[in-house]
Amino acid sequence: MRSGPPLDRVRNKLSPVLHPWLRRFIALSPYVVLATSDRHGNCDASPRGGPPGFVRVVDERTLFIPEESGNRLHQTLRNLRESRGIGLLFLLPGMPETARVNGTAEPVASTDPRWTELALGGDAVEPGTDKGVGTGTGPGQGPGEFRWGTVVHVAEAYYHCGRSSRFAGLWDTTAIVRNQAAPPLPKRPAPGPPQRPR
Repeated sequence: MRSGPPLDRVRNKLSPVLHPWLRRFIALSPYVVLATSDRHGNCDASPRGGPPGFVRVVDERTLFIPEESGNRLHQTLRNLRESRGIGLLFLLPGMPETARVNGTAEPVASTDPRWTELALGGDAVEPGTDKGVGTGTGPGQGPGEFRWGTVVHVAEAYYHCGRSSRFAGLWDTTAIVRNQAAPPLPKRPAPGPPQRPR
C-alpha cells in the first residue's frame, strides 16, 4: 500500500527532544500507555496512572516513570530486560490532542545510585499554576514508596492532533455520564479458568 510521503507540517512536529509544549503536557498528564516488546517482537501495551506529574520530566531527553506493583505480571519489566525500545502515549482529560514519545528505556531499581535524583527530579506543574507538583514528597509519591522505575531516553517526540479522539467521541460528556450511570458491560469478566491460546 502506498500513501505518499508525510506532509511538511506533519514532519515538522517531530522533535528529538521534549520541547516546552510537550514537557508541559506530560507534567499535566495523569495517564500514559507504555508499549514495549520482548526479543521476539511480542508486544504489550500497559497503562500507568497517577496524579499529574507522576511521570517526571528529568530533562528534555529523559523521563522517569515510578512503577507501582500493579498486577505483578511485570510484562514491561520483562520486556525491557530483553528489548529496550519503548513508545509512550500521554492523555490529558478533555484535550483531544495527545503527546507521543519514542525511544529506549531501562528499568532502575530503588537501590540504584540514581534513584533519589530520578524520583525527585522533574519540572511537573500543578494545572493552571506555576507551582511544582510530583516532587516525590507527597503521600504515596516518595522514592521509598516504589521499588523500581523506568528511565526513558527520548529519541523522538511529537504532539498528535485530536482527530482520532474526536472521531471516537472520547471526551463526549454525554457518553461519559451515560456509561457511568449504566455501564455497558460488567466491571470485570465473569470468573472462570484462564483462557489460553489453542
